[in-house]
Formats: sequence, structure tokens, C-alpha cells
Amino acid sequence: MIVRRFKNKGNIIIDLTSMLDVIFIVLLVVMSMNQEQESKMRAVEEESRQQSISYNNARELYEDQSDSIGNMSEYIAFISINASFDEDLVTRHISVMNSDKKSEPPVIPELKRTKTAESFDALTEYLEGYIQENPERVVVLSLNEGDEDILYRDEKEIKGIFYRLKAEHGDNVRIKGSV
Repeated sequence: MIVRRFKNKGNIIIDLTSMLDVIFIVLLVVMSMNQEQESKMRAVEEESRQQSISYNNARELYEDQSDSIGNMSEYIAFISINASFDEDLVTRHISVMNSDKKSEPPVIPELKRTKTAESFDALTEYLEGYIQENPERVVVLSLNEGDEDILYRDEKEIKGIFYRLKAEHGDNVRIKGSV
């Protein structure tokens, strides 16, 4: 009889099904957490890729704007006219400054009393010539209008020249201060 007991003790059956169920449940939880982490990582990668594309587009636009502003003189020329008079109110002067460094400023004769035709013709000739030589540029004309140093009649005459040039050349000519 003693021998039988050893045989019965050696044949103990361990039921592993419940333990296997627990292992599979733990494995399922780990795999689902891993899959969730992968989904989050993909979303973060996609967002990062979109931000990178957006950044590159913004950088290209900024560089284009910076280049355009840096080369503005290729597209726009600012011509400033200053008309002033001496203390005697007889002699008046017209000075011209052009933002285009390649353009030599004209020498405009002094205006004396009512002898102004030569001076205004020289100014008109310079402006007309510059506008025609540079059809690709927008020319912005400005005058020291309303200033105490300019006579009203000179201001009217120069403004008249500006408006004639604008009428002849359209959108290529802009007058500062007018709509």
C-alpha cells in the first residue's frame, strides 16, 4: 500500500487553464497599450511633419519678401522735389533727389521772378526721361508741398507736372500724398 501512495502523489494534475487565461489577458493589455502608444507616436510624427512643412513654407515666403524688400530699388523709385526760395523772394531753387543711385540728379536753373519756363521744362524733361527709361519701375513723386519754404505758384506748377505725368503714364507714376 505504501507504493500506491507514491503513485497517487506523483500523478497530481495541475489545472493551468485559469493561469493561461490570466497570461493572455496581461498579454492583450500590454499589446493594446503598445498599439495605443504607436498611434500616439504616429500622430506626433504627423503633426511634426506638418509643422515642418508649414515652417519651410513660411521661411520661403519670408526669404522672398526679404529679397523683394532688399531689391526694392529694382521695382520702385522715389523722386523727391524740393522747391525753396531765398530771403529776397525773387530767387527760387528746385532740387531733385532720386532713390535710384544710377540716376544722376538734374541741374535745374534757378527760378527768377516770372522767368520759370526753363526751370520747369528741365524738371519735366528729367522726370519724363526717367519714367520712359524705366518702364518696369513704379515712380513715386513727392514734393515739399504745404511747406513754408515753397511758394504757392511753384507748388501748383510742380503738382501740375506731376498730374500730367500720371495721366500720361498711368499706374507707373504715383504721387505721394494723393489718392
